[in-house]
Amino acid sequence: MNLRAKDKLVVGLTGNMLSGKSTVLAYFAQNGAEVISADELVRSLYQTPAVQKQITKWFGLCDSAQIAQCVFSKESQRRRLEKYLHPKVLKQAAAQIRQSAKRIIVFEVPLLFEAGWDKLTDLNIVVLTDKNTIPARLKTRGVSLEEYKKRLAGQMPESEKVRRADIILANRGSKTDLGLKVKSLYKALESIYGLK
Repeated sequence: MNLRAKDKLVVGLTGNMLSGKSTVLAYFAQNGAEVISADELVRSLYQTPAVQKQITKWFGLCDSAQIAQCVFSKESQRRRLEKYLHPKVLKQAAAQIRQSAKRIIVFEVPLLFEAGWDKLTDLNIVVLTDKNTIPARLKTRGVSLEEYKKRLAGQMPESEKVRRADIILANRGSKTDLGLKVKSLYKALESIYGLK
């Protein structure tokens, strides 16, 4: 399945946990982009009876937070869950892209490169953050450093994401600074791709 669409620019957005992907996505929406969050699509899938039934069969429950802890500690379970959910997420994202009247669509996917979906978009952005801010951000999320490291271990190294990205967006200042960067980037994309 291809996410690209005629006369539209489909942008993949990714970055490590706590990099600020969701904030960047919100700023893209403020500037006029259609935005899609893979995490939001997964959350909506968890509400459907068929998915609830299958996941409860595998895990004995259908609570996303508890399942996340389970799958990040056991790779075989994570792969099984991804193999089941990823095609459904991709199908919903593709439908949303086709139906959108907007010319620039930003699809936020934590595992963009790991899933190989970077090959389905027109270009890809990686959000980088200041490593010194991670401990404070973990506290606000109620996530331990150990859990954070465990989740990162199941992902591609950040250096490889940077190597594969078309655009690297540094989130190392204030939210205002990040908002201005996204605004400039959005205008540049409109101009470069003739999508005004």
